[in-house]
Amino acid sequence: MSFHIDTQTIRRLRDALVERGRLPTTVTAAPVAAQREATAARIAPFVETMFLMMLADGREDPAEKDVIRGAIDLLAQGYLEQSELDELLARCRHNVATGGVEVCLQALGAQLCGDSTDRETAFTLAAVVALADEQVQPSEQELVASVAEWYGVSSRRASAILGDL
Repeated sequence: MSFHIDTQTIRRLRDALVERGRLPTTVTAAPVAAQREATAARIAPFVETMFLMMLADGREDPAEKDVIRGAIDLLAQGYLEQSELDELLARCRHNVATGGVEVCLQALGAQLCGDSTDRETAFTLAAVVALADEQVQPSEQELVASVAEWYGVSSRRASAILGDL
């Protein structure tokens, strides 16, 4: 399964997230610990999916990091501080180092399988990170296809999400 990722839809989303990722992260008025923990748990599968995509071509490109920061800022809605974001990314790095990409995708797919919106959001964010540096490498293309497969996003639905229909 192969998808056309370089679409106008994905480019617009990428540009918006890159712009947001270059802005300083703002924390809302002192969220309580329970709110921060719930937010971190809620966005973790999306962050890990984007992190896996960033590593797919073997390098961590600044544009990919900007997209991830922008997406995290949007998803966290100001509930997480930088130290909590750093901890979340460190956990992602640990998970992929100990289990590998396929194990991570399998676990994330199991987490996201109950909600089609979550599956599709994670898939979309993976595609945006793949295009962040203006070039979709074959390894990134393969990982986007694996994300769709493990997360239960049909090829028809994936093409619609990407704006390729």
